[in-house]
Amino acid sequence: MCGWIEWSWFDQFTLSFTLWKRWLLEWTGAYIGIGLTIGLQYWLENLWAPRRFQKLHGYLDPLQYTILLIVLSVSSLVPLAFLATIARGLLHAPFYHGRFHGSFFLQEISQPISLVLLISGIVILFLKPRPTARVLVGANGILVVIILSRGWSLWMPALMATPVGQWDPVFGADLSFILLRFPALALFLTVFITLLSQVILAGIWGLIAHPPQLSDGYFIGFDTNQLQALRWPLTILINLVAASFWLSRHQLLLSSTGSVPGAGWLDLHLALPLRTVSSALLVVLALIVFAQFKKRGWRVFLIGKLGLLISLSSLVEILLAPFLQMLIVKPRELELETPYLDRSIRATRRAFQLDRIHITNINPKSQLTEKDVYLGQATLRNIRLWDSQTLLVTNRQLQQLRLYYRFSEPAVDRYLLKNDSMHDRQEIIMAAREMDQNSLPARSRTWLNRHLVFTHGYGFTLSPTNTSGVDGLPEYLISDLGTSTRIEPNKRLMISVNQLKQAVPIGEPSLYFGALPSPYALAPTQVREFDYPQGDINFYTHYSGKAGVPIGNFWSRLAASIYLREPILLTQGSLNTDTHLLLRREVRQRLRRLAPFLRFDSTPYLVSIKHSGVRPFSSQQYQYWIVDGFTISRSYAYGAPLPGDENIRYLRNSVKAVVDAYNGNVQIYINELSDSILTSWIRVFPELFQPLKEMPESLQNHLMFPRHMFELQTDQLLRYHVTDPRIFYSGDDVWQVPKELYGRRQVPMEAYHVTAQLHSSCPSEFLLLQPLTPLARPSLTGWLAARSDDPHYGELVLLRFPSQTSIYGPEQIQALINQNPVISQQFSLWDRAGSEVIQGNLLVTPVGNALLYIEPVYLRSRNGGLPTLTRVVISDGNHIVMAEDLEQGIKILLNL
Repeated sequence: MCGWIEWSWFDQFTLSFTLWKRWLLEWTGAYIGIGLTIGLQYWLENLWAPRRFQKLHGYLDPLQYTILLIVLSVSSLVPLAFLATIARGLLHAPFYHGRFHGSFFLQEISQPISLVLLISGIVILFLKPRPTARVLVGANGILVVIILSRGWSLWMPALMATPVGQWDPVFGADLSFILLRFPALALFLTVFITLLSQVILAGIWGLIAHPPQLSDGYFIGFDTNQLQALRWPLTILINLVAASFWLSRHQLLLSSTGSVPGAGWLDLHLALPLRTVSSALLVVLALIVFAQFKKRGWRVFLIGKLGLLISLSSLVEILLAPFLQMLIVKPRELELETPYLDRSIRATRRAFQLDRIHITNINPKSQLTEKDVYLGQATLRNIRLWDSQTLLVTNRQLQQLRLYYRFSEPAVDRYLLKNDSMHDRQEIIMAAREMDQNSLPARSRTWLNRHLVFTHGYGFTLSPTNTSGVDGLPEYLISDLGTSTRIEPNKRLMISVNQLKQAVPIGEPSLYFGALPSPYALAPTQVREFDYPQGDINFYTHYSGKAGVPIGNFWSRLAASIYLREPILLTQGSLNTDTHLLLRREVRQRLRRLAPFLRFDSTPYLVSIKHSGVRPFSSQQYQYWIVDGFTISRSYAYGAPLPGDENIRYLRNSVKAVVDAYNGNVQIYINELSDSILTSWIRVFPELFQPLKEMPESLQNHLMFPRHMFELQTDQLLRYHVTDPRIFYSGDDVWQVPKELYGRRQVPMEAYHVTAQLHSSCPSEFLLLQPLTPLARPSLTGWLAARSDDPHYGELVLLRFPSQTSIYGPEQIQALINQNPVISQQFSLWDRAGSEVIQGNLLVTPVGNALLYIEPVYLRSRNGGLPTLTRVVISDGNHIVMAEDLEQGIKILLNL
């Protein structure tokens, strides 16, 4: 029943085949796990089968027997906890791609609970030795079934891996091995070693703890057939451990110890040879265990010697490494680690695409001139005076209109509102008005209201970023809703109503799918859906879109009621034959279900555009959400991880997804075809993806470089702009993100969108900018700019300022603003008058051959009034002025 709902949900996108493939992959893994479990249970029965008296080996006296019982009882339970932790991780986050080896699981199990379970398990093992051993093997088998069925998230891309065309510098393997195959091999070697160890321990436990030996207090020994039965699994286990040691050599490429991310001098001169030797010795040990010896003493002798050598090899790596690090590496660290540090710098820059950054050296003039204003007029036309958070506060008070509406995160975008060149697009802020059912009064949060009546948001607001009204409030090009929707011309910007209607069509602006979490909806039904309010009158509608799972008959409703655990669906008389179940209405949740192997961490943004009705887009539908999708990896040779808990070493903006806000259609477009991780998934699910060139041009015009990725790249660039290993090692050329004063709080300066010229000879374009300063010094050292317009989409440009000249950074300009006697006095007057002064985002923008620092100043009543744009503070680094608007401020600045 539940499977039918899932199948129908995928079928609405004509992707039911994708779901079948996923089910097939899960069942394939499950059947392998089931077959393995049955085979191991059969082996146990064969091991424990009673036989005629044979020669016995391995007599244990009472002391030896007691020690072995304790060790075996505890050891038999530990693998269960380990496999349970891995299975739990894959159940909750199968695409996490974390490292599944190591002893991390010990930290995740509550100590009191684990102690109780351990003691209980030991007691049961002693009371019922063989039945309990069977149960343990069965439980481990179930966990392996879960791991193998959910583990397709690792083994499928490993099988379908496509070469990167770049090789790791130690083993010469293509980077696709460490990116895709290494995590899968590490997981499955760990799982099979753990499972086989537990089965062997359970088998031995069933032999030595079986009555009457347990009551007698000693062990008479193993017979020949039992030793022969143990030989096969022991041989396989030792070979698996040998493979694990061999694979662990690649783990050195991900090392985070020492001064080098990746394999350093000590790793390659100590750990690598020792692990290679250990792997070879284990293979020899496996051959000795499997081979037939006429004299048993030879086998025991050789096993003992080899076991000692392998143990010594591991102990030497663990115990000797710290001393060698201190005695040999530390005194000559720079000399020894320089070549490996160079590898790490190159790999990290490649992993985060910092190697693609175009570096441009600029030396801005210290004073703004009329020539600069002339050269930078394309930039000055679109200087942003409203930031999204301030506008959001205003929207919530002026445009939310009802308590159940909520504006999602506003997006700074650009639209061609005038029939001019594409380089003269108007920068705007668009905010979607969504339904927030949590804001309904408690008495109104009935099942009927939540799922049948309040089903969707409505409309959006559109505001220019570079103007304000006479009262200092934002100007709206599009506002209000329903029949009262206002489309207003802007004489200052020379934008007419007809131009707005052509560039930003409204049509049916009902938002059934959005950026905010929403419960499932049932539509259309016999109950009218709330559409929008107008004064004291509410308007209603019936959904006429194509989204959802049809539940028009009894059997489909039964399936839906089971799936949703909502028995009311069977008795609800408001449903009809056309009713559809609208699931996963939050756009990122929708995308994660379709493509769970991608990360959709960025904030969706709404666009309203016309297109020619290219399938599957409807020519009558204009509102779409655009979402950026990413591929990540925690295993990239010599890559330095991002700061934080996720240990991300590789990042790509692999796809652009588009979701129809009314019909719920989803299209995923390939943005990074060179990404090996994505191309591997394309080979698995080709029906999910389309080339970016098939996206309608009107949508392509609104693509943006993702802020989330830009911020992560900036985090890495702070250190990895340095390519000289010696300078990198010294750490005296580290950058930082400067701080700014927003309101009364000092916060890290966020990247901001501007429509500006990178150089006076370039046309204006839509950019994402982040100023950068040296660590612990406030002067400006550079900008990182991400380009979003064709033909330069996705390019990163680093504008470097001369190191021998001190250029004011944002913190210094902020301090000069607050120290300016005229500005400081005015701020104090406003404060005493009962108003709160909000200093907005400080923008640092190239204008001609100079720099312009621009900070909007808002006033708001201390009682929570609307923020109004009251003044604009402008500086060229030489003078600071405050004026009523930007144009006036520039005139004053030019006359100083």
